[in-house]
Amino acid sequence: MENEAEDVEKGSARGSFKSASESRGERSATGSVASLGKQPSEKGTTENAEGCLIPSPQHESDTQNQNEIDAGLRTSIVDSSLRPEVSSALAALNMRTVTGRLQREWITEAEKEVLVFYDDEEVRINFTNAQMKEKVEGCSSLLRCNGVRKGDIVCNALDISPERDVVNFAIILCGAVLMDGLCIVDEGQRFWVPLQKANVKHLVVDPNDESSMAWKMVAHDVENSYADIERATLKELPGLEKIFKFRMQHLMKLKGEQALGEKSCFDLIDQHGATFVEIVNSYDPAVIFIRRTVAEGIYKMVLRTHIAVIQLAQRAQEMLQLTKDDVVYCDWPVSWTSGFTLCYITTGFTMVKTTLHNCPAQRVVRETWNVLEQEMCTAASLEPPMIVMLASHCEDLPKGHWLLRIITTSGHVKPPVMDAIGEVTTSVINCYSVIEAGLVSRLVVTKETKNRFSQGCVGELSDPHRTKLDIHGAGAVKPSKVGEIVLRGKLVCKQYYNDNALTQSAVGADGYLKTGDLGFYDSQSNSPFHDMLFVLGRKSQAIIRGDTAIFPRDIEEKVNQCPGIWKVSIVSIRDDKGVIQMCACVIPRSQDSVTIERVKEFCRYMLGGTADEDDNPHMPTYVFFFTDFPMLGKEVDKHTLAHTTAAVISGTDNIDS
Repeated sequence: MENEAEDVEKGSARGSFKSASESRGERSATGSVASLGKQPSEKGTTENAEGCLIPSPQHESDTQNQNEIDAGLRTSIVDSSLRPEVSSALAALNMRTVTGRLQREWITEAEKEVLVFYDDEEVRINFTNAQMKEKVEGCSSLLRCNGVRKGDIVCNALDISPERDVVNFAIILCGAVLMDGLCIVDEGQRFWVPLQKANVKHLVVDPNDESSMAWKMVAHDVENSYADIERATLKELPGLEKIFKFRMQHLMKLKGEQALGEKSCFDLIDQHGATFVEIVNSYDPAVIFIRRTVAEGIYKMVLRTHIAVIQLAQRAQEMLQLTKDDVVYCDWPVSWTSGFTLCYITTGFTMVKTTLHNCPAQRVVRETWNVLEQEMCTAASLEPPMIVMLASHCEDLPKGHWLLRIITTSGHVKPPVMDAIGEVTTSVINCYSVIEAGLVSRLVVTKETKNRFSQGCVGELSDPHRTKLDIHGAGAVKPSKVGEIVLRGKLVCKQYYNDNALTQSAVGADGYLKTGDLGFYDSQSNSPFHDMLFVLGRKSQAIIRGDTAIFPRDIEEKVNQCPGIWKVSIVSIRDDKGVIQMCACVIPRSQDSVTIERVKEFCRYMLGGTADEDDNPHMPTYVFFFTDFPMLGKEVDKHTLAHTTAAVISGTDNIDS
């Protein structure tokens, strides 16, 4: 947790219970609240003695601006036209907590539609703020009465559904700490590592979700019981106290008669019939953001307080220009962008979500567009491949069809993604975010600027981040040197949750946090991307040959275009002289579909190099054929693959590291 001073706030440490009939009497007319202005962005940079690029020192105006924001968070501006009892309820809310923000939206915009969900059968389910309030506060009481206490870590492993959002908010409302279980994808003993590290006390799962990794791991302990809430006896996680079997209604429909006698999550809440809201302070813990690193396979966790979650959400809201009138399509886990998926807390916009598990890819694209169009979504968070496929799908639609106002995206965005502008959307926002700092930067690409888009550009940095490039002898790729991106600022985490070793390796003595991403600034004064940040990729995934950082995905995409190749994985090894060499590991489509010499020729054509001397650092030195690749979950185990190729090259059977 950040080293923050403790607030002194009014209110008892105890929460309050209400019956269902009492809680329903709090609906009211629409009110209005004040919104915060945008923070100014920093552009000036200086160079220190080590040659690292560092933004200019913080000015007094920055401090004054932050003080104004903090003052705004402490104030709840209430519409005088509201009924006295409603005004009194709003005045008692603590706007520096997630709980207070949620209740404000639920009370002042009671009849507004806040959540729309489409299941696999295209059935539309919707919730108003009043209905959301009733379900969340009821679920909070259910959790509280079954042992969840203030400060407990509760892991929610429910998949995309209305139940997941209700449980997410309910965990926070009962004073506990929300941890997103959808980000835990490993099997076996590795599944338990983040749960053990976080000291999780309660786990929420759906016994009907066959794709749920969490249910697979706990089923042997509780599947033979008919109880919906079980005391856990797992030897792998002795600190786990309760397992909540909350069934999602759309999966119960798919079971048909097999679901007879089972109670859904909402059935349990309605049957419970009471509500509960814990009184919390702004610096009480609220959420654990979690992310799994691909190369290392470790889980990084960041604990955030109520006030930090609000500030992260506000930054995302301002940078993405979201308002309460927006209709936003987003079904990402809570940890994505560490603020964007929680912007509902600060804006109150309408959320649209879908689940398309058992559908072919073509139907997923078609149904996603249908939902976006039917709900008139003004913003959507989509992966780059989905944006490209949507643009192709919309080529057959009439020219006058409806367009998204904005699409937000993340990941490795290439120029073809920008073809969606004009076909699907009026603009694409390329975001760069980390769980340690939230939304760091974003680049808005419009019809006028899409032809100038440069791959890797993520725009200007957000205030109050302090950013530099930690350079260790890397050569110049652009006018600015390539180095690791490191961050420091008010919302940049100071430590990882319950992981001192990871904290010491990531946080330097100067307070800068190493992101593990390689990047550079474009310092050309006549460039349209002057002073903008470019992100190349993960440092752990880069292959450094000489002064050049090479990312396997770029080579794999080109080599995979060779006729006769099914899959490609690029790994690096050291030869007997200690020089780093690249190996192209190939799975051919058939035994005689392609030869090693043909692959090498294609690499020279796509990557450069000559038959006599392949001196291009991007050119693989070796090519190996495989029948299959070692896997780690759903990903290729490149560590094992590299040791296997090294053993073949050295002529030994010893592949130990």
